[in-house]
Amino acid sequence: MFELNNFEELTIQEINGTRLYIKDNFYKYPDEVLKILNTTENNYWKIKDQPSFNGVHFADKRHDFYHKDLLQVNTKLEEICGQKTAQPGQVVTNCIQFFDKEFNNYKNNYWGPHEDLGYTALIYLNDFDCPGTNFYTRLQEDIWETPEHFDPWRSKEKFDILYTVESKYNRMVLFDGRNLTHGMAINDETFFDILRINQVIFFNSDF
Repeated sequence: MFELNNFEELTIQEINGTRLYIKDNFYKYPDEVLKILNTTENNYWKIKDQPSFNGVHFADKRHDFYHKDLLQVNTKLEEICGQKTAQPGQVVTNCIQFFDKEFNNYKNNYWGPHEDLGYTALIYLNDFDCPGTNFYTRLQEDIWETPEHFDPWRSKEKFDILYTVESKYNRMVLFDGRNLTHGMAINDETFFDILRINQVIFFNSDF
């Protein structure tokens, strides 16, 4: 499980003074990875943070379980980005689907632009091509004064898209999540009909 293909073809791009890495055909057996995710329970993310619309206007869920085979993945990506995995061996996902089309106003807003503690790796696991991840320049200060899931959509007037990585089945993107403001790209109603799923691995620049 989680066996990797070779890294002979690794695309490297410079984005805002940082390096962004893209590896297509990341896992050797991506269908098996998806199978274990589809048969393992996931839970609503930050459901104890109230007030929240998670489970009402959208479902934002996470897998979060240990699998020793993921350690080889952690080690390989650590070699590339030079940072340590924040949760070695932990299989974490982002799984989201939208319900309410009025609340989820993607035409005038972006979903939760944010930063992380260090590098972040995303492995896209939907079996079709679509916009995956936006990277932004902040045009205005945008402070969340409420829990994340109470007001997750942020005005497009406050951000400018710097770059977008397209989602492709079994594509991995590794980027500096601490210095690049980022968030999932929602441009249409695709994920009102089906679940958006990717795996995420966090790294910590302070380690």
